[in-house]
Amino acid sequence: MENSLTLEQRVELIERELSFLKTQFPKNSKKPWWQKIVGVFKNDPAFDEILALGQAIRQQERLDARP
Repeated sequence: MENSLTLEQRVELIERELSFLKTQFPKNSKKPWWQKIVGVFKNDPAFDEILALGQAIRQQERLDARP
């Protein structure tokens, strides 16, 4: 169906879809993005495990890098 649309029709469709997508996101919030997510992983055992594994990997890389 979309292959039979004119360029103008396709652009109009894209503009409508973009307009809809813009309504799905908050407008210029005063709060930085990172402040909105601070604490979302508090008391999450899976996240704690991720942090521990990341630290173990970094420690091993430091050991491997030693001459």
